[in-house]
Amino acid sequence: MLNLSDQELFELLTTLIVLGGGCYALYALVRVMKRSRPGFDIGYAIFVAFGLRVLAAIGLDQLSFAQQLRGGDEIEFLRRASEVSSLPISGAESTEYLTSQLHTFLFSLHYRMFDLPPPDLMLRGEMVLFSTIGVLLLAAAVYELAGPRPARIVAWLLAVEPATIFFSSLLHKEPLMYLAEGLVVYGGAVLWKRGKLVALAPMIIGCLIAVATRPYVGWFLTAAAAAVVLHASLTRQRGLQSIALTAICIALIAAFLPLAIAESSDDNLRELQQSQDANVSDGANLSLERVDYSTRGNLIVNLPKRIRDVIFRPYLWQTANTSQQLGAIGTLVVLGCLLLLAVALARNRRALMPLAAPLIYPAAFMLVAYAISAGNAGTAYRYRTHLVGLAVCLVIVLLARRRQEQEGPARVPARPGLGPVTRTRTAT
Repeated sequence: MLNLSDQELFELLTTLIVLGGGCYALYALVRVMKRSRPGFDIGYAIFVAFGLRVLAAIGLDQLSFAQQLRGGDEIEFLRRASEVSSLPISGAESTEYLTSQLHTFLFSLHYRMFDLPPPDLMLRGEMVLFSTIGVLLLAAAVYELAGPRPARIVAWLLAVEPATIFFSSLLHKEPLMYLAEGLVVYGGAVLWKRGKLVALAPMIIGCLIAVATRPYVGWFLTAAAAAVVLHASLTRQRGLQSIALTAICIALIAAFLPLAIAESSDDNLRELQQSQDANVSDGANLSLERVDYSTRGNLIVNLPKRIRDVIFRPYLWQTANTSQQLGAIGTLVVLGCLLLLAVALARNRRALMPLAAPLIYPAAFMLVAYAISAGNAGTAYRYRTHLVGLAVCLVIVLLARRRQEQEGPARVPARPGLGPVTRTRTAT
């Protein structure tokens, strides 16, 4: 019989409860989604995704350079969470963390519940659950846009993608952002294909999570969601639904514009420029070339350079340690996605927006957001994983369309309420 101390028994039981609860939550979500989606058989892929992420978290803890790989932000976030836990939960400071650093607020709840510090593996299990639900939602979005087989392919690809596996268990913002992106894309895909206004609920929840976790990206994701809704209301809806969705978009735009103007004020741009200059001058091998973000005009002019950096940097020959070499795996995945995406776009240029607008708008807006904020190629490692998931989904959706065209009859996206339209080829 194991002779465990109270601390060890507490850590073991809480971790097992979280992991067991996570498995049940994923099982329930897959079953609920299968009820209205024939052939949505991604359960094995989702459990593999969850298992690989948990095993990676456990295995990494056994390495002597685990802290170097994960970085020092985790320690700071847990320290803040411990401090927040001593404050009134409804107080102004706790509310500030809830609305701008959601991950820290969630960690603080564990310090409030337990007399002992929460086990790292328990917290990592929760983060893995959030990120795996994001994978499930992205696969469900692909199902809506392209069908069951592409959804299974996406689920397996995202389940085993190395960089996402690593960042999914960090006590950081990334897992919650994976969840937020999945909610927005899933809701957008359901609205795009089925025209159901209930699809606005996951989109709104995803935007709120993103804004509360990483505000500057959250507002860009909110703008992307508004673009999807507006596009759907103008091209894929009729009657009162179209009017209602258009009105919602106008309201969102009216709320977003003042914020965008305020965030791009001279003072905020100077602060952004100081952060960029500090990163450029630190002499690290992952430093990027200086860009001028001091005015709105300069930001627009120099943004393409930083977009290129986020996608491609660091180059494979620039890695200097184990952490960066492992991160380079993500760069290889990105390059592979870009190659396949170029092929798919060349074959489906005209069908691009009708097929994949719910993926394109979030990917484009988030790329801009991360390009503005990326100070060095090291942060680009993490940022890029969010774009990889969307790129994989986009590639599979476009290639699936090409396959359908080659095989014969193809289902053409139909306006909600009109039923599916089948186009067959005729001999010439």
